[in-house]
Amino acid sequence: MAARRLLIVMLVLLGISSVIAIVVPEPSERDSDPPETAATGTTGTTGSTGTTGAQERREKAERGGADVVEQTVAIDRAGDTVDLEAKPGSRMILTVSSRKGTVVEVRGLGLTGFSDPYAPAVFDIYLPDEPGEYVVAESGGKPKARIVTRAPRSS
Repeated sequence: MAARRLLIVMLVLLGISSVIAIVVPEPSERDSDPPETAATGTTGTTGSTGTTGAQERREKAERGGADVVEQTVAIDRAGDTVDLEAKPGSRMILTVSSRKGTVVEVRGLGLTGFSDPYAPAVFDIYLPDEPGEYVVAESGGKPKARIVTRAPRSS
């Protein structure tokens, strides 16, 4: 008895939703978008909040003003550690390939990724403004590459 009542209620609800779907018009391409609201982080009529250093570097990179360095490293190759040079505050797109599946980390920047034969790990890095060295290695393994940022030499 209860199952029969439940079935009747479900059929009534299905009928109501079908009628509503037929009556309500589909949105057309000419419909306008909803009006824009204030962006998150704005303070109303007095102005907007400030930008962070990372956000300023991203905006500078989008305008084409920042140096972008692209580097590729094989994590499972034999030999000495490879030095990758970059300017402090620049952007580096680092691709790390591997013949076996492995977790890759950029020590000092807190970045990790997974690399295997079919998909390398790709890091889009905005380097800190201070000179420094950041090691690229398998998780818990020996360094295979080192990102070195040095201040430009003044003439």
